[in-house]
Amino acid sequence: MGAQTTSIQAAIPRSRALPIAAIPAAITLAFLGWLIGSGNWKIFGIWTLESTTGRATGFGDLAFITATASCFSTENAGGAIDLDTCDPYGRPYTPYGLIPGKILAFFGLGFEQTWILGITLMVIWVLSVFWLTYTLTKNWRRGNTELAVAIALITLLAISPTAMLAVERGTLDIVVVALAMFGLLGFTTSGKFAPARKWFSSFALFTAVALKYFPLGLFAPFFAPKRWSVPASIGAAVTALFLLLNLDNLRSATQIAMADSLSTTRIMFSSTTGLVTWLVEDPLAFNPPPDQILNETTLQTVGALLFAALTIGLVALLRSVSKKELSMPPTTPNLPWYLIVGGSFSLSIPYFLGASNDYRLILLLLPLTGLLVWIGTTQNPALRLTLWIVATATTIAALTGASMIPNDSGFIVPKAILVFGDACLALTLAFGAALFINAWITQASTKRRVHE
Repeated sequence: MGAQTTSIQAAIPRSRALPIAAIPAAITLAFLGWLIGSGNWKIFGIWTLESTTGRATGFGDLAFITATASCFSTENAGGAIDLDTCDPYGRPYTPYGLIPGKILAFFGLGFEQTWILGITLMVIWVLSVFWLTYTLTKNWRRGNTELAVAIALITLLAISPTAMLAVERGTLDIVVVALAMFGLLGFTTSGKFAPARKWFSSFALFTAVALKYFPLGLFAPFFAPKRWSVPASIGAAVTALFLLLNLDNLRSATQIAMADSLSTTRIMFSSTTGLVTWLVEDPLAFNPPPDQILNETTLQTVGALLFAALTIGLVALLRSVSKKELSMPPTTPNLPWYLIVGGSFSLSIPYFLGASNDYRLILLLLPLTGLLVWIGTTQNPALRLTLWIVATATTIAALTGASMIPNDSGFIVPKAILVFGDACLALTLAFGAALFINAWITQASTKRRVHE
């Protein structure tokens, strides 16, 4: 793809951009709608929870939230409750249910509305796919062939096993993606209402973190040179204060989710899951067997060193490809910057803190869109080839995540492919880190040249 012409074309008209953007959304809606109605998730290796809604799909994680909301409604009516007995699956209470449970209870919603709320989450995912595809299409300045490939990558991620798991469980990470999208895109706008939009965007990013704690890295783009923003800085400060005040809840949620335990990449992702997957012989294992002792500290160190080496290599590559392309004008909001750095850093923090559920990888839709927008606007063939490689790796990471069990035909994703998918995830996250580091290096180099 890097060998194609470097010519830049006129922007795609809105009348054409909208129907093009509707293609991935329509495919996602039809595909996920069929899975929800039929319950055939196991065809794609998705480990489902038994439905408690009387329907083919039970939205198991959402059911915990709605059941907790029902308990809060009972409490508001003067009844006594035990939060540890609310979940229909008998799972212990986790702080993730506190804020959304209180909100649903306030509006009179509870367990009886699990099905319709699950459908709503699926629609939110489809709308996020539509809007990000539209953002890509209206910013595209290259040929139709490359645009078709770009849209194909977005579509594959939108219906990947990672997205399937997120929808099947009814996870609020779907809402996190929508809030992150709204928040990050809000800082790329200009015009009369841009200042007000940035405050709303900052609040959206805060809400995304308040819902699930982990995506604190969404504020990372604003800590690079020339990217400082008053609304984002205040939002980041308030978010950090919120997390400090809820530190006990954060620790409790981490312990209950067993994020501090070693896992294979068949069920989780982290800096160690690829290594654990490679070392564990059982191809179906979620965790190392009791008789296999793996040193977690050693694995974390190795994982961090590999990530650091990858990041350093990418920084060197980026600087050699084109310094001009990476010198983003400080007065012009840059769409790829916010989506790539914000999206990748939102996953990088949990990537190093411990194992996270694979459905969180739906956030890869953000850096993927940013990479593709950059591809569609750059005239540098070498940079474009680099971006295509990272975009492809991002898609592979989503496609190889969340395929947990053998399907009805007995097929299961081989261990080597899972490890390769983990490497692709590391490449995506390292690229975001490299882009961030390069911004600081460029700033320092510019200052040094000025003084010389």
